[in-house]
Amino acid sequence: MTKKVPVGTKKKFGPYKGSDANGGRSIVVTKTKTKDGWKTTSQNEARAKYEAKNGKLPRKTEVDHKDNNKGNNSSSNLRAISKSSNVAKENKRRAGKK
Repeated sequence: MTKKVPVGTKKKFGPYKGSDANGGRSIVVTKTKTKDGWKTTSQNEARAKYEAKNGKLPRKTEVDHKDNNKGNNSSSNLRAISKSSNVAKENKRRAGKK
């Protein structure tokens, strides 16, 4: 006999190593039970950890790694930052400035 899974049930999988397309950053996969079946979504691991602790990020906001180490996804190293500020920070880093 098969158990019915209630609608809204979420199952998380990962983290998995990301592809070259996302810079190799780890991703987390979530499956959510809907009335029509299962909906699968994937999300950057840093964003998933930040949102689990702090709630959903507003539009045009990204998760920034304070120490610039994309592999360090500890909650104390993550902060919300506007997309434009994050791009400016990354451009400075690439130019060799702090």
